[in-house]
Amino acid sequence: MSTFIYEASDNEGNIEKGKIGAENRREVVEYLGRKNLIPIAIEKEGETTIIKGLSFVLFETVKPVDRILLVRNLSATIKAGLNIIESLDILIADFTKNVMRNILTQAKFNLQRGQPLSSTFAYYKKYFPQIFVGMIKAGEASGRLDKTLEELGGYLIKEYNLVRKVRSALAYPVILLAASTGVVTLLLTFVLPRLAKSFKTSKVELPFITKILIGVSNVLTYSPVLDLLVVAVLVWFFIYFRRTPMGRKIFPKFFMKIPMVRDLVKKVALVRFARTLSSLLSSGISVIEALNISAEAVSNETYKAVILGSVSQVKSGVPLSKIFGNYPELFPHLLINMMAVGERTGTLEHILKTFSDFYDEEVDNALKDLTTVLEPLLLLFMGLVVGLIALSILLPIYKLVGKFA
Repeated sequence: MSTFIYEASDNEGNIEKGKIGAENRREVVEYLGRKNLIPIAIEKEGETTIIKGLSFVLFETVKPVDRILLVRNLSATIKAGLNIIESLDILIADFTKNVMRNILTQAKFNLQRGQPLSSTFAYYKKYFPQIFVGMIKAGEASGRLDKTLEELGGYLIKEYNLVRKVRSALAYPVILLAASTGVVTLLLTFVLPRLAKSFKTSKVELPFITKILIGVSNVLTYSPVLDLLVVAVLVWFFIYFRRTPMGRKIFPKFFMKIPMVRDLVKKVALVRFARTLSSLLSSGISVIEALNISAEAVSNETYKAVILGSVSQVKSGVPLSKIFGNYPELFPHLLINMMAVGERTGTLEHILKTFSDFYDEEVDNALKDLTTVLEPLLLLFMGLVVGLIALSILLPIYKLVGKFA
């Protein structure tokens, strides 16, 4: 028998910590269940260390792949004839991540006390987006949870592939830009300062371009602490700031002004909107709620504002095709016409799915067009910058050689 350290909460959210002797974690879970406690963390005494605890809190998270595995496996087990409790037991045993096991264990105990599965995922909104919670909630209400999970699984896979496709296509240009920045920084901070001392000693007349680059070099080498601070600010700006409400407004507007990038941004947003709205409507969610969730899923503040603004008009009976038709710069005529047909025939969700699948291929084309132009431009830029630095170094050396010839 081993000793386990547990942390659990009651119905009112009060936290209880303690130790118990048990053969395995399952016995601890059953013990907490008899006390009407929801397990948060269970660790075997002697295995728990500060480092392990920190790694769980700081680094372990729920990734898109985890959500896909959860939904697909839950759908498969329910279709096989198992009830939700039995299905969750299998998933708890299969998942290796503590965060997923804890969430699913809490979901199981919530179900045993009569709470719906969706309520647990709604509590962990940091890990599960609105569409995830909304579709499961709709599946529970309609009694079609297995089919809803299958639909949600398909949606999550397509969304994951879309993000991976965009990241993969842009990976090489980003690496190229980072490499060129590294080469330029190396030349300006290590090579040029040493040559500048030689030029100063020889009292050779420096070309204008060399003087400018030596000035830039002096600024970069003036204070390493200041350089690190500038780099930290830039990293914060591009990683953290873009996730803030202001950053989510500024970045899309900036990208929407760049011709080829604008085309890609629009197509990605349209695919997400059409796919999300289609999946939600197919699950039986009302148009109003589906629009609210779709606005969040788009991850583009320009589109989000228009979609949220359409809610009040839909409540007044205005068709979606007419509302979005007022924004031809955001919604193409193809989508508007297809939505109009879907609204007339009552097949809007199927029409939107067809459009999202078609535009998914358009995202591929937009990515190919962007990378086809971006890669040679970056190579040309890198060549010009490195060539300029090389010229600023070679010209004084040529003058110095001529002086002693």
